[in-house]
Amino acid sequence: MELTSKFYTTGEIAKILNCSRVTVFQWIHSGKISAIRTLGGHYRIPKESIEKLLPSIKTKTQDENQKKIKILIVDDEPNIVKSLVAFLQKVNPSFDVYGTTNSFDAGMLIITFKPDIAIIDIVLPGIDGFEIVEKIKSNPQTKHIKVIAITGYGTKENIEKIKKKGASMCMLKPFDYFEIAENIKKLAEIKE
Repeated sequence: MELTSKFYTTGEIAKILNCSRVTVFQWIHSGKISAIRTLGGHYRIPKESIEKLLPSIKTKTQDENQKKIKILIVDDEPNIVKSLVAFLQKVNPSFDVYGTTNSFDAGMLIITFKPDIAIIDIVLPGIDGFEIVEKIKSNPQTKHIKVIAITGYGTKENIEKIKKKGASMCMLKPFDYFEIAENIKKLAEIKE
């Protein structure tokens, strides 16, 4: 990807990296990318800052013979599914990512797609994330799947309950996409 401008808006960066503007704002506020602020209060991201960020997005390509890490994303918010799928595919070529907004389809995909890691929203219409995780962990054919629970309702009770059901971890919305990618690498034991 060739960057042609000296400065980019948060919207342009979101489009380039297939993520939301909120994610770009989080990266600015956490210091992952540097930005300057205009008199009108808008952020402008220098080309150099993005060029420094791109190597971490395009992580070192792993051996072609290495097994792909299959990741299933289940969330009823289409924008989260779409942006997270695009981000994870871009951030690591060894990630084979599939997403769905339908909790009923999730059950079928767990059997047919056979993910190594499932990212599941706790609060879903129909079958909720608690039930999905419980079904995954109680089935001998799927209990090896590692689960990252995500939620906008991060009460102590919800977090404890999802971990008791078998989730490896629980991340609160809005989450940092880079942190999700790092947690996937840890769960999949990917070495750089």
